[in-house]
Amino acid sequence: MMNIVGTIFMAFNQWLQVILITRLLGLYEVGLFSYFLALTGPLVLFTRFSLSRLVPTQTKLSYDYAIFKQFRDITNYGFIIMAVVTMIFIDLNVYESLCLLVFILFKYFENKEEFIYTENIAESRISFLALSKIYKSILTIILFAASIFIFESLLMAMVSLLLAQVLIYYLYGIKFMFSPRKPVTKLNFSDFKKIFALGIGLSLVEVLSSLVSNVPRYMLEYFHSVEILGIFATIMYFALITNNIVFALNEGFIARLAHQARQSTALFYRTFFKLCSAFLILIVFGEVILVLFGNDILILVYGEEFRGYQREMILLGILLFFIVYTKLFEMALNVFNLYTHQVVMQTITFITTIILSVVVIIPFGLAGAFIVSISTHGLLMMGQIAILLHHWKYKVSM
Repeated sequence: MMNIVGTIFMAFNQWLQVILITRLLGLYEVGLFSYFLALTGPLVLFTRFSLSRLVPTQTKLSYDYAIFKQFRDITNYGFIIMAVVTMIFIDLNVYESLCLLVFILFKYFENKEEFIYTENIAESRISFLALSKIYKSILTIILFAASIFIFESLLMAMVSLLLAQVLIYYLYGIKFMFSPRKPVTKLNFSDFKKIFALGIGLSLVEVLSSLVSNVPRYMLEYFHSVEILGIFATIMYFALITNNIVFALNEGFIARLAHQARQSTALFYRTFFKLCSAFLILIVFGEVILVLFGNDILILVYGEEFRGYQREMILLGILLFFIVYTKLFEMALNVFNLYTHQVVMQTITFITTIILSVVVIIPFGLAGAFIVSISTHGLLMMGQIAILLHHWKYKVSM
């Protein structure tokens, strides 16, 4: 429960950042901020190598945390290199490039902190995650709000994010590391290859999943405008909040569910079905609120320029259902190490996203982006259900 509270703090913190940028800087700046997230998102997920899920659930390796941390350090440097190369090839002016460079450094330190989360998840010390998220949320929003009000600059807002992340990492997070700062056992090339081979499937799933979410953003920015992207991203922050809450619950449950799965597949599925039923109740409650008051909430939070997007809020409500259950089914697939199946499914979904984006987003713009997201998440969920039913048939029924 504390981790859920911490995640809600983080989600509110991210939401408040978007609100401040939208109201005090403008739609162009919030669109640019969303573009930075879309550009770096796939790179972040790839270089994290999904160690937060791999380390608690892997059974083929018996490495201590120090080995995995050294692996993360190498991939994190890889993130810096790939992000800077990406920055060179996109059309940004000097000021926008500086903003993106600071944002890349912020993500670099966020990756370092995320491995501390991984160690504590594997040890089932979820309370640390909760307190870390709460402390970081409070510090971040204070610095972020101060930078926006004082400087009215997106660059200084990015600097505040970096500063808050560095302070939390060195003053709080690093105290809860399990791996030593100077490990006795060194990562060799053979170990690197083994971790890479074990995690590449899940990493590709994460990247493809991110691209499925971000391709519509790239299309809106390229074929319409940064401002339209800003509107889409601003509305989609409701989906991000939902996604973060589900992810937090997954962090809290995955170690326990993995333990149950090792004892009995049937026991795992009984617990998993209860979890799915609990989420259904929450989804129904949220859908009613969005249908009745969606556009009023949008105007209250972001201002009068968001009047008239009731249709998009209803589409958002449909999308939230698929987001919740694709994340839950993804957790179940990860518990059983069914990574190859997910790569195939996400590849199909990614190709479908590109095709639908060209066909729908170019002519229909904002509404088209929501339709593409709903369609691809629906396709992904059907594929996940098919994989789990096949697994149930051969692991439980036999």
